[in-house]
Amino acid sequence: MANDFKENRSGRTGKLGRANKIGKPDGISKTDEAGKTDGTGRTGKETGRKKSTGRADKAIETAYDRLNKALKPYEKAIEKKPDDAAALAGKASVFLRHRMYKESLKTFGKALEVEPENPRYLYEKGFVLLQLNRDEAALQSFDRLLEIKPDSDKAWNLKTSVLCRLKQHEKALTDSEKALVANPKLAGAWHAKGYVLAELGRYEEAIEAYEAALKRNPNLARALVGKGFALYSLNRPVEAMIAYDAALKINPDNANTWVGKGLVHFKLGKYKRSLAACSKAISIKPDSADAWYCKGMAFSGLDKNEEALEALERVLRLNPDHIEARKARASVSSKLGIYLDKYEEERMEEEKPKVKRSVWTRKKPTSEIIKKIRGQEREKRGKGSEKSVRVGKGHKTGESKKITATRREKKK
Repeated sequence: MANDFKENRSGRTGKLGRANKIGKPDGISKTDEAGKTDGTGRTGKETGRKKSTGRADKAIETAYDRLNKALKPYEKAIEKKPDDAAALAGKASVFLRHRMYKESLKTFGKALEVEPENPRYLYEKGFVLLQLNRDEAALQSFDRLLEIKPDSDKAWNLKTSVLCRLKQHEKALTDSEKALVANPKLAGAWHAKGYVLAELGRYEEAIEAYEAALKRNPNLARALVGKGFALYSLNRPVEAMIAYDAALKINPDNANTWVGKGLVHFKLGKYKRSLAACSKAISIKPDSADAWYCKGMAFSGLDKNEEALEALERVLRLNPDHIEARKARASVSSKLGIYLDKYEEERMEEEKPKVKRSVWTRKKPTSEIIKKIRGQEREKRGKGSEKSVRVGKGHKTGESKKITATRREKKK
């Protein structure tokens, strides 16, 4: 499975068909559009509607059939032999690919009842538990896996990431060092140590740990990425770029590596290259907050502040806790002559929110709120000018009334 334990929520839908220049679906003539029947008693418009509905239904059926088709061979094997661990694990993997995490967890549990010490099943179970936000249970699964297979690089990577996310850095560091005392040849444990040290801001020590990992396993791409980040943090961008390029030769489809490369280009003032690298990261992982942050900074460097603001708003919808994005948004907004309200500034400076807001229930983006405020201000200015015109007219009518009255008095 992927190294990142956050699920990718992106989904694409197919195009249902092209339209011609005047907006009619292809294949419908003028006579059909005018309401004449096509020989079956239905008008052209009705026929067009039914065709598009049929295609939508077909798409839904295809998604459903795809799941059943993938499950079918495993279910047949389980029918013949209910304790077939490989078939149960295969079925669980299908559920995992379709993001059916509860069903996947249940089925991996059944596979582990048959083979309780299977490293692959333990890893997959831990990965699924992370998708369900059950971090402690996932850690138990990874610990058991590392007891059986201490050289599992993937297990070390996820275990360390979870411990650091839970602010248990000392435990993560102690566990990696204990493993290295027992076996100093564990590349995964060296990488885990480097990861924790980088999280603690001890970048020089982190680089040493990453180099030790690469000495044991030169193709460990994530160690190169970690080394690149540490070098970037020490303001050594050229060396960081070399590390990121080496990582991309091993694994060109890692979004985090492209983000790192984009940020290095940004630091070197190469904003167009930075934008290209971040766009590549987004094409691989569209819901990466860091990739959108990188893109926003690149747009800002190119003085495309409106595009930068949109990208930074996207970051905060994906991750409301992204402090760097909040600061960057405030800076870009001020360039556009927009100033955030007091509430937003306080949220940017104070501690991170305790509860993350959902991407779908979060309040409207600031750019939309700003548009609304500007519209209200225009309306107010418009009403003010209308009032002044009315008052002016009132004064004029008052003066004319006075003149009329004086004329009447003279006549008398």
